[in-house]
Amino acid sequence: MRFLKTVIALASLLPLLACTEGKPPQSQAWSAATGAEAYERLWWKALQERDFKTAEWHLAPIYTLTTSSGIRDRDEALRYFQGLDLASVNIAELNVKPEGPDMVVSYVATLQTRASSQPQRYYMATVWQQVKKGWIAIAHSEAPAEAVANSSGATP
Repeated sequence: MRFLKTVIALASLLPLLACTEGKPPQSQAWSAATGAEAYERLWWKALQERDFKTAEWHLAPIYTLTTSSGIRDRDEALRYFQGLDLASVNIAELNVKPEGPDMVVSYVATLQTRASSQPQRYYMATVWQQVKKGWIAIAHSEAPAEAVANSSGATP
C-alpha cells in the first residue's frame, strides 16, 4: 500500500516537472522558422553576428524604419543597424498579430551595444509580409522606453 501511494504521488508530480517556460530554439535556421517571432529573433541575431547580407535579404525594397531621430529608407536603415554594433539583444513581452499575408510583431527589446556601458530598452514593432521567397520585413519602428517612476518617485 505504501509503495502504491509513493507511485501515485510521483505520477502526480511528473506533469509539474514538465511545465517549464518555453523558449525558442537557439539554433533555429531561417528555413526552419515557423512564425513571425522566429523571424524577428533570427533577424536580430543576424545583426548581432554582423551577418548584414542575411539581414538585408529579409528587408523589402520598400522597407521603412522609424526611430526617434526620423524616418529612413531601406539603405539608410541598413547603415543605421550596422552602426549599432550590437553585443546582445533581448526580446520580451512579444506579441504577434496576423492579418492575411502580414504579421505585426510588437515587443520590448533591450539592446546592448559594444560602445555603450548600459543596455537600452525600446518599444519595437515590425511588419512581416509573406512573399514567394519566404518572409520579409516591410516596416519597423522603435521608440526608447522611458524608465517609469514607482510610487516612491524612484526609477527602477
